[in-house]
Amino acid sequence: MKKLFIVFSLICLSLSQLNAQGIEITPFTGYTFQAGFNISGGRAFLEDGQNWGGMIGFSMNKFTEIEVAYSYMGTRGIARSVNLQNNVNTPTQVHYATLGINRLFPLNENITFFAGGRFGTGTLAFTERDFRNQTRFSVGFQGGMKYFVSERIGIRAQANLMMPIVGVGTSLWWSPGAGTSVGLTGWSPIAQFGFTGGLIFRLQQ
Repeated sequence: MKKLFIVFSLICLSLSQLNAQGIEITPFTGYTFQAGFNISGGRAFLEDGQNWGGMIGFSMNKFTEIEVAYSYMGTRGIARSVNLQNNVNTPTQVHYATLGINRLFPLNENITFFAGGRFGTGTLAFTERDFRNQTRFSVGFQGGMKYFVSERIGIRAQANLMMPIVGVGTSLWWSPGAGTSVGLTGWSPIAQFGFTGGLIFRLQQ
């Protein structure tokens, strides 16, 4: 996780040197729905729950925005399979650090709609250290609206979809043990969908 935050900070520093027309800082929170996916001989889940995070947006022009984001979610990882000696049910942290681009659709001076995509890392971390942490390349999509109540303060609401990319047959966090085989059945079986809302602080325009 330390390396992830170092990379995240370097990206923010690099983007801050660009000739951005506006910089926005947005702390946010929201809700992510349960994500279920097939494994050989059963199913696995990341339970639903509240997420937290923050993002920094850099407006390149009136219609384009680059943003760096980090989000955290505390949940439980569950895996059930006939190939597992015991079902898995363990506290799990989900971390995403991403770089994205949005197409902006300004309606007026106060309201702007947006849609875009992002890529970065998705990490499953385990507080009880019963499984090894896993980091995967991830892609995502988002869309929503910004509403500014003043020149510097606004509200942001959006829908999110994040998808870690993994290989067929890969195990994400469970430890099948010798002589067993429990793997995923697709390249991106996990699709975490949710909503977030945040308070925008515009530093310059």
